Amino acid sequence: MNSTAPARPSPDQPVVVPLSPAQESMWLEQLLHPESINGGIFSVLVRGAATAGQLRAACLAVCADHPQLRGLVVPGEGATPARIAVHPAEQVLSFEQVTVAAPPGEELSCARRWHREHRLRPWRLTERPPIAFYLLEHDELRRTLVVAVHHIAFDGRSKFLFARQFLSALGELRSPEGLRPRAAVDIPEHPSIDAELAEVVGHWLAADLPNLPGLVLPRRESALPAGGRTVEPTPRFDLPAETCARLAALAKAAGVSFFTGLVAGAAARLHEYGNTRFVLGIPADTSEPGTRELIGLQVNVVPCLVDVPAGASFTDLLAVSGRALALVQRHRRVPFAWVLRQLRQRHGVDVTQGAFDGVGVSYPTVVRDLGEVPGLEAEWDFFAPNSTQSFDLTLQLRREGEGAYGRLDHSTLVLDGAAAGRFAAGYARLLAAATAEPGRPLAELFEPGAEAAAPPGEPAGRPVVRFQPARAEQLDLEDEALGWLGRCEWPAGGAVLTGGPAGRRYRVVTPAGRALPQGVPGLLAFADDPRPSGYRAWIDGQGRIRLLGPADRVRDWVGRRLDLTEAEAAVAALPGVHAAAVELTGEAGALRAVVTLTLADPAAADPRTWRRAVRRVWPPGWPQVSEVRLNG
Repeated sequence: MNSTAPARPSPDQPVVVPLSPAQESMWLEQLLHPESINGGIFSVLVRGAATAGQLRAACLAVCADHPQLRGLVVPGEGATPARIAVHPAEQVLSFEQVTVAAPPGEELSCARRWHREHRLRPWRLTERPPIAFYLLEHDELRRTLVVAVHHIAFDGRSKFLFARQFLSALGELRSPEGLRPRAAVDIPEHPSIDAELAEVVGHWLAADLPNLPGLVLPRRESALPAGGRTVEPTPRFDLPAETCARLAALAKAAGVSFFTGLVAGAAARLHEYGNTRFVLGIPADTSEPGTRELIGLQVNVVPCLVDVPAGASFTDLLAVSGRALALVQRHRRVPFAWVLRQLRQRHGVDVTQGAFDGVGVSYPTVVRDLGEVPGLEAEWDFFAPNSTQSFDLTLQLRREGEGAYGRLDHSTLVLDGAAAGRFAAGYARLLAAATAEPGRPLAELFEPGAEAAAPPGEPAGRPVVRFQPARAEQLDLEDEALGWLGRCEWPAGGAVLTGGPAGRRYRVVTPAGRALPQGVPGLLAFADDPRPSGYRAWIDGQGRIRLLGPADRVRDWVGRRLDLTEAEAAVAALPGVHAAAVELTGEAGALRAVVTLTLADPAAADPRTWRRAVRRVWPPGWPQVSEVRLNG
């Protein structure tokens, strides 16, 4: 994108300006997913005799000072890209007053709940500005202002800019002198990033993207939620002052930041689940000295590739994380959507949607000195979960005094609340242990792996052939190296080990034989034998051994773990299908899938009907189905 000269907004008519590279990327994402919200809220409880008119005028003053808050997107036409039309503040201000009962002390939690239940909806960026205000009237001396924002014009840094300037404007409005005149603000220019884009593309081309492993996370135990993907936060967890003091000292000695230490902790927690090579999403500040006091989108989420060496200690992870975050800083201005487009169009590497959306780590600077308004008390809530998020899991971390605190925002389609809570608690536990013994191998600091037992049983005499649904009989799980592993059945929810050799217990392990925590998938093994079997499994909260299928039916592909057994089970569950087989063909960068169906009724073999049926149940983000073959 070419540089553009600064534009000065007119007081009475809109000024049309280009989108920044990050805004362009976000707008294209909005077009692809118009149902997404891509925003969040923060709130302030105002106690005292502030009128609704004063609060509205303070909101108007902040919007007047920041052009990005007054912009409506103008869609692109032909060769003309999308732009933003900046309007006068009074013309586009969205301010609503609502009476909402809230007991004293619960106003901010009530405000979160009220917005989620009554005003959470997709943004129409061509019709409404990227900020909206809801004034919740509790009584004459208690009002909560909920500020809803879209990230196309508002980043985490902007919350504190808004808060400070809102309180300043409110104080002026309540003073005898009134609101002071303000100078017009220039809209910043967007310098070219072409050279940086080429460097970032080269970096990822050298990273062996086609074979990037999929992320290993605990399995869901509860039913999938109705209504699709939502984001839920875990309860807050604390990082005690002593942990933070040790972490700060280790980071200083390693020549890295405190944040690098927090990222190393996240890497250690993921490594505890068996991950050795993965991507973290890191929000990077792209503001410049001349734009740092402007509200807007001046944060870019940059993928950060982490390689955990064998036998790594926390000291090793600090060095690994430091090098990875140095690249984040170097690449901070390049939207990753541009990188993916270049990889696909010029190099034939097709990175599917969601491949880099696993885990993000957020650690914004928290501003404490926001100012005061004589006669009023202002209590801010900056820690409300975003309405939607870019990652399946986002580790939200904040520094507070000598300690720190955090929570895990998680997609309900990926983790249930129990698994998310264990992830968050384990992060705090592991960071405390790793900072106490930073030179010790991390594997010695992980929680003991789960063990389970199956009821004593005898072989059924019928071996497992396919891991597919609708099997009522008992079948034998045989392993080439370990022999008879046990007897399995297929109740609702998938295959379960229901009998095994008397007196033997089981573990789920990594390929190297390290036992994994409860809920994390890996290779089934006997607890008294270091060798893993050739079957994947996990241990649920009831101590049952849940079977996933043969390990050789799993393939890592561009940050995804493709379990052909799961795909076969989904297709085999289609009405009229007796069995299904899935194979992958082609080079790693351009995989395609071939599906073979064995039909219960050969007369129903209409190829077009079955192609449509297979695509309806095909896992999202997988290689495209290039062929559906039918067996009578």
